[in-house]
Amino acid sequence: MVNDNEGSRHPSPTSLSGEAELQELREALASRDAFLALVAHELRNPMTPILAQVQRLRRMAQDGSDAEILARGAERAERLVVHYIKRVTTLLDVTRIRAGRVDLKPEPHDFAETAGQVVESLGPAAAYSGCRIEFSCPETLPAVFDRLAGEQILENLLSNAIKYAPGQPILVFARIDGEDLAFGVSDRGPGISPHDQQRIFERFERLLGAGAPAGGFGVGLWVVRRLVEAMHGRITVSSVEGQGSTFTVRLPRSGAGADDQRRRGET
Repeated sequence: MVNDNEGSRHPSPTSLSGEAELQELREALASRDAFLALVAHELRNPMTPILAQVQRLRRMAQDGSDAEILARGAERAERLVVHYIKRVTTLLDVTRIRAGRVDLKPEPHDFAETAGQVVESLGPAAAYSGCRIEFSCPETLPAVFDRLAGEQILENLLSNAIKYAPGQPILVFARIDGEDLAFGVSDRGPGISPHDQQRIFERFERLLGAGAPAGGFGVGLWVVRRLVEAMHGRITVSSVEGQGSTFTVRLPRSGAGADDQRRRGET
């Protein structure tokens, strides 16, 4: 504290600087805790289909299924584990997302194949929750996108639908819409209020605050939005409370911005 000419006491510049640094430290710690919660969420969700497949294999073995059927089941479990490892790798890039850098590798792929594999991988989890997945997609959907990011986007949306709309049918759709690749998930769950629709894509710290509803929204939506934006796309939600929600992602089919992404990944 310092005294002015009239004898009044005011905070010194040094104390103000110390308070600012302390506030920055508090915010950094809160951000770290929220980030750890995000990682826990993102790593826990994919374990559900893995566990479901392992339990299915155990039941098949107990029922005396032949070796060929068990081998196919084991192969599917292996694919789920490989997918989980890929997801961990993507999560390591979340720190780069927070710093404004996303290292993506847009390449030509068939999104119909990518989406089909996501639907298949989450099939056991959907069945466990009593959800029937309808997959509406052309036989092929050639586009330029980062395959791992595309998988994670759709998997997050589908996982949320399974979680928040148990026992209800779920539609996974993909199509070409003009110059865009459009895909998403529609459910018949409880829906999202207009107020919450403005918040669900916000930075995850806000969704984990005291004002967040019990159970949260699935903080992976923050990652989804950032990945979509990194591929020069956009995501929207349409929802009516009591009737369900539809999340739609639109990406430039030609992979607009792919060269910029490659250059950023090389720096």
